[in-house]
Amino acid sequence: MNAEAQWPDYEKNPNAEEFRKLFVGGLDTKTTEETLKEYFSSYGSIETCEIMKERNNSAKSKGFAFITFANTDNIDEIQKNRPHEIDGRKIETKRATPKQQQYWATKKLYIKDFPKDMKEEELTEEMRDVFAQYGTIINIKLIKDKPDAKDAQGAGSGGGALKGFGFIEFDDEDPVDKCNLMRKFKIKGSEAHVSKAYPQDKNAGRGRGGMYYYDYEMYPYDYYGPPNAYSRPYGRYGGGGGGGGGGRGDYGYGGYDFYPSRNYPRGGGGGRPYRGGRY
Repeated sequence: MNAEAQWPDYEKNPNAEEFRKLFVGGLDTKTTEETLKEYFSSYGSIETCEIMKERNNSAKSKGFAFITFANTDNIDEIQKNRPHEIDGRKIETKRATPKQQQYWATKKLYIKDFPKDMKEEELTEEMRDVFAQYGTIINIKLIKDKPDAKDAQGAGSGGGALKGFGFIEFDDEDPVDKCNLMRKFKIKGSEAHVSKAYPQDKNAGRGRGGMYYYDYEMYPYDYYGPPNAYSRPYGRYGGGGGGGGGGRGDYGYGGYDFYPSRNYPRGGGGGRPYRGGRY
């Protein structure tokens, strides 16, 4: 059974472990697991807390940790109250994202499988109603076919037919991270699927499998996210070296890959991510 089929259904099981994990980065080397527990316990009951250690020095912190809470709402409250500071250092918190999911940082959510034969205004209105509960929406853009010659001359409807996918832009990355984990949403009676939009310079042209990039928007593949060749982080997560790896099972450290910010202890321009327990 593939990873997609194994992923929990948020609607049926909103408190599954996959939705209760927090990634904490930018930790001071002196920060301990006890310190993290003391700080974050104010947001809810903690089930597990583990600071990742150097492979060749089990006493040396890698500068990031994973914390599993008892309830999904605990993660929501932590993210609402960013930024956080521990031991005199501003830290970064993110929803833990397994390596089979998209782990780059973005404020744009890609949505597909909504009923494209409906009016654009009706669809965008419902999308605003559905997704506004997760964060502030900046823009919703549903992609259309190019207008035909008649439309171009102003005699038609003014645009082509909806292609069945689009983008929802938020003012923050966290709503995209959460929706990306949830994956499925009801839009006008249909089960729409979402994933993180993958930005690429418009000069990159055509990608494999028919993907096109225009003005940092993704014209997608027919599955969640681009292939591994394109699955590299960008922006604040593009320069660091750090991340998940190891071999602790599907839901532990081994199931997660991360690309910490440049100011993380193992950061630095051009650093390679730590994956699968090795560089």
